[in-house]
Amino acid sequence: MARALFIFFSSLFLCLSASGQQVESLQLDTIGKKYILDITIEGNDKTKDRVILREVSLQLGDSLYWSNILAGVEQTRNNVQNLNLFNFVEVTPLQIGNDQVIVLISVQERWYIYPIPILELAQTNFNTWWETKELRWLNYGLVLEHKNFRGLNQRVSLTARFGYTKKFSASWAIPNLNKKQTLSLYLAGGYYENDEIVYNTLDNKREFYRVFDEGKAREYSKFEVGLGYREDIFLRHYVQLGYFNAHVQDTVVTLQPDYFTGNVSRSQFLRASYLISYDTRDYKEYALNGLLLSATLQQDGLGMVNKEGLNLFTTYLTFRHHLKLSDRFYFGYAGTGKTNWSTPPYYLTQALGYSKNLRGYEYYVIDGTGYGLFQSNLKFALVKRKNFKLPAIKAQEFGRAHIAIYANWFVDGGFVWGEDFEQRNSLVNEYLYSTGLGLDFVTYYDRVFRVEGAINALGETGLFIHFKQAF
Repeated sequence: MARALFIFFSSLFLCLSASGQQVESLQLDTIGKKYILDITIEGNDKTKDRVILREVSLQLGDSLYWSNILAGVEQTRNNVQNLNLFNFVEVTPLQIGNDQVIVLISVQERWYIYPIPILELAQTNFNTWWETKELRWLNYGLVLEHKNFRGLNQRVSLTARFGYTKKFSASWAIPNLNKKQTLSLYLAGGYYENDEIVYNTLDNKREFYRVFDEGKAREYSKFEVGLGYREDIFLRHYVQLGYFNAHVQDTVVTLQPDYFTGNVSRSQFLRASYLISYDTRDYKEYALNGLLLSATLQQDGLGMVNKEGLNLFTTYLTFRHHLKLSDRFYFGYAGTGKTNWSTPPYYLTQALGYSKNLRGYEYYVIDGTGYGLFQSNLKFALVKRKNFKLPAIKAQEFGRAHIAIYANWFVDGGFVWGEDFEQRNSLVNEYLYSTGLGLDFVTYYDRVFRVEGAINALGETGLFIHFKQAF
C-alpha cells in the first residue's frame, strides 16, 4: 500500500510541476511512444522481487507504443500467475506525464508451507473407482511441503503415504540456480511398495495380482536428478537422469514372463531423458489462450546397471493450442503421441486410459507400443471469472477466491497400436472417437472440477467426473 501511495503522489507531483503542464494532462495519452520509467511490486511479503521480475515481459528503459505496453502487461500477468505462487495478480501501467509509464505489479500471496493430508484414489480415474467404491483403493498419509522455500519459488517436499501404494519420498526443485535464473535443478528420491499390482491387460481391462500373506507384490525405488535451462520466457530445455530398482514376486513373472525384460523378477536400469518445450499459455492449470509445443526423447537402459539387457528408446510429442474467439467463446485443440521404438516390458507399457485419457473410454485401459490422441473443445463462459470474498475467513491467503464456469462441447479421437496387445484387446489397432457435453468449474488454488456426458464409438454413454483440465 505504501508503494502504491508513493507512486500516486509522485505521478501527481510530476504532472502538476511540469513546465506548461495543465491538470488535464493527467488524462490517458495513448499517442506516441512511452518510456518505461520503473517497475514496482507490492504484496510480495515472502517472495523475492527478482523471482517476479524474471517473468516481466517489459524492461526498464523500453520505449513502446501504448498497444505494445498493454500486450506486455497482459503477458506479464500471465507469466507471474503461472508461477503458482499467488492467488491474484494485477499488473497496471501508470502514466507519468505524457511519455513515461510506471508498471505496478500487485500480488496476493498464497499459503506456502503446511502439512497436506493425503486422501486419493489409486485408480486410473474417479469413475473407475466409483464402479466398486472399494476403500482398499484409497491412499492416505501426509505431505509436508514448502512451495516457496527461501522466497525463491523453490519447492521442498516430504511424503509419507500409506494405503494401496505406500510411498516415502523427498524432492527439492530449485528453479533459479544461477543469478540470471536461467538454470534449474531438481533432486528427488523415493521408495514405493504394493500388495497388489497390474500384471496384464486383457479385454481392455487390467488384471491384478494380489499378495495376501507376507511379502509385497512389488517394491521399487527411484532417484532422479534434473537440470533445466530457460532460454527465454517461453522456451525451456530439461535433461534428467534417473535410477530405477524394482522387484516383484516370482509368481508375477510366472503370470507375465514379459513383466521385466529377460524373464526376471528384478529390474535395475538408468533412464536418461531430454525435454524441450515452448509454452505461451495464459494459465497453465486451465488455459484459454496460448500455445504449448513439447518433445521428449527418453532412453531406458544405458548398458550400465541393467543386467537383463533393457534397451528401450521412447519419443513423446505434444501440442496444445487455445484460442479466444470472442468475449465468452473459446476453442482449443490438442494432440499427443508416444512411440516405443522397440518392444517394451509390460512394466513400462502404458498407452491410453492412464494419465492420457480419451473421454468416453474412462472404464478402459488401452495398452500398446504407441498411441496418438487428438482432443478438441468449444467452450462458452457461463460465468466469467468472478472474484469474491469469503466472509468467514480472515487470512488473506484464503479469504479471497474466484470461480469461473464453462460449458463445453468436445470431440476426441485416438489410435493405439501394438501387435502384442491386439489379440487380447479389441480396442488396440482400432480408430477410437467420442463426443459429448460438459461443465468445467475453475476456482482458486488451481482447482478444476469437470462433469461430462459422453458417447463413444462403441455406442456406450456415460456421465464422468474429473479433477483436472482435459488438456
